Amino acid sequence: MTYEIALYPRRAGQDWADVVAADEQDGPPMDRTQLEAGVATFRRIEAHLRELLTEPVEVWVAEEADGDVLGELTATGSGLQVELYDRSASVSFPTGATEGRALLHDQARRAVRVVATETGYEAYDPQTGRAYDGLFDDGSQPGPPVGGTAAASTEPSVPSAAAAPAGPAGPPSPLADPRLDPRMLRRRAVLYLVLGAALMVFALARLSAGDTGWLTWLFLGFAGFNLLAGWMMRQLAAQATQRAAEEPGTAGA
Repeated sequence: MTYEIALYPRRAGQDWADVVAADEQDGPPMDRTQLEAGVATFRRIEAHLRELLTEPVEVWVAEEADGDVLGELTATGSGLQVELYDRSASVSFPTGATEGRALLHDQARRAVRVVATETGYEAYDPQTGRAYDGLFDDGSQPGPPVGGTAAASTEPSVPSAAAAPAGPAGPPSPLADPRLDPRMLRRRAVLYLVLGAALMVFALARLSAGDTGWLTWLFLGFAGFNLLAGWMMRQLAAQATQRAAEEPGTAGA
């Protein structure tokens, strides 16, 4: 399980339900100029996060304007992940372990602020259905900022996402969770399918060259896993689209 904070462009006073619904709609494809500007924004986010995180990170950056994912950064130890899309962003982390929870919360808070500063987006907590207030409703009590006042003074000067007006109170719809958005599921499906296809081509090239070692079979296994994951994501996206169409008030959105 993961805890995710989504960041969207939002007009003053706009309901969060409308913000999420607008992001679900397919927008115009990116051109090269938009891709380069988006990647530059992601690189600035990456630079801040490398200063924030002490663990190794894995980074992927888009090179072609044929999708809506601009970049992803994942901390290999904690699992903290930051993703930038053409019209939104997200910060997420796994919720299973309890050891080091205060540190992870603090890093996630700072990551949200970095992304908000570089993009101008406002942060939304799908778990509560309200504007993100700096806390995480994952069953644990957030600790104080790690390092006390001295550490807090090193944070980037950023606007607080909690200053955004909250949407109407009440239980959030499951469809408001960005992890269940058809658009986000399709994004992940494309990533898995592209990675799986690349690994498959590489592994088959090794086989055709007569290399039948364990590394070749490992690449084949990874390729099959990613292709299967991509197919499953596409199925989930189709199901989520159908649920959105059937839910009252969303028809014709």
